[in-house]
Amino acid sequence: MTDPEEPFGPARPDAPALPRRIAAAFGALIKALLVPDRGVPPLVAGGRFRLAMAIVVGAALLAGASASARIDVAPAVLAESAGGPPPGSAEQPPGGDGEERTDREVDEEIAKQTAIFRVKTLFAAGLGTPARILLLAIGLFLIGRYVGGAPSFRRALAAASVGALPWAVRSVIAAAAAWRQHGITPKDLPGLVTSGLPAAVDHPLLGHLVASADLFSLWSVVLCSYGLAAAAGIGRARAAVAVVVGFLLVLLLSTVGAR
Repeated sequence: MTDPEEPFGPARPDAPALPRRIAAAFGALIKALLVPDRGVPPLVAGGRFRLAMAIVVGAALLAGASASARIDVAPAVLAESAGGPPPGSAEQPPGGDGEERTDREVDEEIAKQTAIFRVKTLFAAGLGTPARILLLAIGLFLIGRYVGGAPSFRRALAAASVGALPWAVRSVIAAAAAWRQHGITPKDLPGLVTSGLPAAVDHPLLGHLVASADLFSLWSVVLCSYGLAAAAGIGRARAAVAVVVGFLLVLLLSTVGAR
């Protein structure tokens, strides 16, 4: 029988210490993902956030690199070039210089837009992802205080980092999906991973709200609920209600702001 505290079975006594520790660390994260009620609390109580955060950021960089390698902005640039200025405009009269871009100018614009996309994508993955985890940690810390708990920021950061692990799963799937494509446009990126819930609500706002709550977000909410309970020293039911309410408020604000 496998020891529940050893996800991959008991370690061999003669195994090297470093590989054993690495295997145990990754096993603890896998356990947190698959069995959160038993796997999340020990990580959060110990304030262990570094490996989880590194995995989430690394997966985001992998997804960004895969999308950058397959991005194709040529259709958008060509469509923009074909549109040109309005006929008879005072800025560029019909038949005047600059009415149409040359092939060289189009190629330069494609190269420029591709470079801009790659920089923005990798910047968002490398800096935006840890910033999101930090904001999530601040939110969990404040929620824990509000509901009467006593979280430390280190434990809140651990809860946020472990709670962000589903983001890493999504990023890996997105990276694999992007790599299988011969070329993708920026508009294709949101559709690489589709895990949204079916919007069975007729109301436009509520329907969009339900559709925005994808599988990975809900998975993250579950992990954060167990993480908040361990970080703040409160009951799991109270932590779950607090996290769900906070998630719905953020989702509602982002949905209203996007309309």
